[in-house]
Amino acid sequence: MYGISQNSDTKEYIMILHNKYFEKEFEKYCVKCGKIYTDIQYKWCKPCQIDYLKTNLTSGNEKIDNFIQEKQLEINNYDDVIFEWIPYNQFNNIKEISKDGFFTLYSAIWKNGQLNYDYYKKIYKRYLMNQNQKVSLKCYNSQNITDGFFNEVQNFFINLFI
Repeated sequence: MYGISQNSDTKEYIMILHNKYFEKEFEKYCVKCGKIYTDIQYKWCKPCQIDYLKTNLTSGNEKIDNFIQEKQLEINNYDDVIFEWIPYNQFNNIKEISKDGFFTLYSAIWKNGQLNYDYYKKIYKRYLMNQNQKVSLKCYNSQNITDGFFNEVQNFFINLFI
């Protein structure tokens, strides 16, 4: 302990301690919003990350954007896969694999790759190692977004975790 002081406005007495005494306590709080991190070890704050994801690209379709935001609200850990709008021009080497009356399946290379949490910068970013990631594209033979499409996407999420 270094000493004692008094706040001249409130007249409260104060102990002056070495910073390392509470250093671990300070590390529990998000540097952006001041709330306790959702994951203290990885300095991951769910509310701040959800706000950050809201600023990413959008489709321009309110129904799709709302669906994406709903899925992003379901993230609970720093390493959860981030569901996002991916512009079509992000895909190279698109090759048809199979086709039926309802959809066509393609393989493709995703130029920038998926978002990952950067522990040091406390944001999601695209790493060089994820660039040119091989993905599959399931293309529905309709230009209209339907409830059937959203139901299938939702069912895919449910089946992932069974």
